Amino acid sequence: MPSATTKNSTPSANSTSKGKVDTEKLLGLVYTLQFAWFVGNVLTVIGFIGSTLTFLRILPSLYKLDYLITLLGVLISFGILVFQLVQKNGLRFGILIRDDNTHYILLGGFLLFLRPYVWLTLVPFAIFSTFHVLAYVNGYILPLVGLDKSNLSTTITNFVSQNNAKSIEAASGIELVTYVWLLLRMITFRKRSLSPVLVYTVFLKKRYEVSAFTRSYVKAVADAGDKIVNDVNHPVLHDFWAKIRNVFGIVDKYKLVNDYTQQEEKTK
Repeated sequence: MPSATTKNSTPSANSTSKGKVDTEKLLGLVYTLQFAWFVGNVLTVIGFIGSTLTFLRILPSLYKLDYLITLLGVLISFGILVFQLVQKNGLRFGILIRDDNTHYILLGGFLLFLRPYVWLTLVPFAIFSTFHVLAYVNGYILPLVGLDKSNLSTTITNFVSQNNAKSIEAASGIELVTYVWLLLRMITFRKRSLSPVLVYTVFLKKRYEVSAFTRSYVKAVADAGDKIVNDVNHPVLHDFWAKIRNVFGIVDKYKLVNDYTQQEEKTK
């Protein structure tokens, strides 16, 4: 998950009196790259809420607009994070291609271009942006109105700290579920179904190489498959499953962005 570039939400001695807004500080905040990043995340959340409503058949005519707003927010927020990464490290391809933010902005860009309008593809982005918005509000907005020591701030701090890692893990699982859904759309010949599968295949390959959560989920699925095959104990199914595992093994030998096996060897 891309890291939120928000400052620590610890109350400062210069925080504004409760209920009052320091206009000068507000303007200074608005004219920052970080605020643009915040706006991008807000757009993602708003667009996702709209997409969820259209998915539930509420204002269904707006599904295209909501989808585009969500992905526009994705490109803004992740684009700024990639820009900051380049500012810090220079245009170093090796670093860029391994960075989570690069993976997600590329995925967002392809989804915007291909426009499969699949609600599931937006869920991980919405999860990330929700936590980013909360962190930014807690670290920047609440101190502006003197609420940095409030119960609201404490609640947000506790929620983010307790659930941030869980949200990253959940997003990894949802990405795999999304891939299965995209595959089902492809084999049932749904409109705009082939290209998203190809894009998501490459995306998940990169995520598998850099994300321990993704590898953990894939291993759990593989272990479950092994158990089912062994329980059924049918030679045709056994051979079919062995071929699938062999294909995945061959693909795994070719690393796109990161040789995670070297890191795992070092930790042993």
